[in-house]
Amino acid sequence: MKILSFGSLNYDHTYEVEHFLAPKETLAAKSMQRGFGGKGANQSIAFARAGLSVYHAGRVGAD
Repeated sequence: MKILSFGSLNYDHTYEVEHFLAPKETLAAKSMQRGFGGKGANQSIAFARAGLSVYHAGRVGAD
């Protein structure tokens, strides 16, 4: 079975901080990670990990 998945593709920036910030508070991050995500991309990855042949369609550029 082949699957064509349409959905969002995101490039996420995730920061680790000591605590949730209060309004107007500034805090340096302990670490930062970058990675791909988005609901559509995550679904396509799940299909592929289940052994299905997946094609993903998303848009690159202006929203």
